[in-house]
Amino acid sequence: MPGNPLNEKSEFPRRYSPEVLFGIPRDISRSLIGIDERFNIKGVDHWRAYEISWIDCSGKTEVRVGEIFFDLTSKNIVESKSLKLYLNSFNEEVFASEEDIKEKIIDDLSRVSESEVSVLFHKLDCGDSLEIMRRTGRSIDNEKISNVFSQPNILALDASDIAVRDERLYSDLFRSICPITGQPDWASFQIEYSGGKISECGLLSYLCSFRAHGAYHEDCAERIFHDIYVRCHPTELSISLNFLRRGGIDINVYRSTTKLNSSALMTRLIRQ
Repeated sequence: MPGNPLNEKSEFPRRYSPEVLFGIPRDISRSLIGIDERFNIKGVDHWRAYEISWIDCSGKTEVRVGEIFFDLTSKNIVESKSLKLYLNSFNEEVFASEEDIKEKIIDDLSRVSESEVSVLFHKLDCGDSLEIMRRTGRSIDNEKISNVFSQPNILALDASDIAVRDERLYSDLFRSICPITGQPDWASFQIEYSGGKISECGLLSYLCSFRAHGAYHEDCAERIFHDIYVRCHPTELSISLNFLRRGGIDINVYRSTTKLNSSALMTRLIRQ
């Protein structure tokens, strides 16, 4: 995509630089897999930025962990490298208060994503708010897979007539590829669903088929949600992809058939 900063060698800006932010339209990938306004999907993209820093009026360095929330109805994804460059552009800027820099970040990200954006800051001595989460449910990572696919294959998914309710499964074997740099993106996957029992062997085979697939984090999550929904026909479905930290940012993508509230968002996983 022309203008994408991932295509270029970039130096970190020395001063506040909102112009480095780069938006990627969500509709491009959604149109390829059949997601439009009629498709029943809700969710949020939850980013954690561990290297937000600025200078206070006395000349002292301030550091925060930031949480950024984008609704899936936003027109654009904010490309992750551009966000890293943008956040680092605050390092030598002076702000009178935490609220001042937070409001500037909200305004800039809302403009680029063309939606409302929420931002929270955490001081580094407030670890309880970012404690490591212990997951519920059952891992499928010991399942034997019978089919190996070189690209995502919806046919790997299957569901039986046996009904289950609120079944929770997870896997730590998900990997995809950055579509621009070719670098690996590792994530933990979790699903909660009701309906016909989903084959765990098939689900793991499907997740492993993303291993060489080039796509942005949000696109991977929406494709997984779409394929499970149309192939297995659950009555309720929620999935998450919690990606490992790269460049001081981890990205957590949540998609569901029901509206999500804050309790549905995971705190930090051990790999993050």
